Amino acid sequence: MVSFSSLIRSKAKCSDLLSCFLDLNDLEVRLFYTIISKGETTLDDLSLVLSKDRSTVFRNLQKLVALGLVYKEMSSLDKGGRVAKFLPNDMAGIKEIVSQRIESLKRSMDSLMNELEISSKQEDFCLPASSPQDGSQSCHHCCRCAQE
Repeated sequence: MVSFSSLIRSKAKCSDLLSCFLDLNDLEVRLFYTIISKGETTLDDLSLVLSKDRSTVFRNLQKLVALGLVYKEMSSLDKGGRVAKFLPNDMAGIKEIVSQRIESLKRSMDSLMNELEISSKQEDFCLPASSPQDGSQSCHHCCRCAQE
């Protein structure tokens, strides 16, 4: 998975964005781009193209479907039976999914920043630090303990 700090660097790619904000692994990213390039494909085709076992591909496809990046459509075969085809969601929908994740992350970060500000103003704010020699806990230079 791509870290947030690597994403903000100038050479980040779209796949890095998907990996970071949607928590996609390398295979899931490859699956997603393969489905986009093919437009419509089956589990067998994906397994062959990616040289992966059908069960591995299917597990990773389930996540893409659950996220709304890909959808599954069942089709009837001429000789009888049915086959599942996987298609990419439209790009507007995919952009909306990523935007929602970014907004959710922003709200979480804003909340954490508020907590940090409140915690730093409290008199009993104390950061425990382990002593490397004996493993005991002691305060790590907070204002209250420095006055004692």
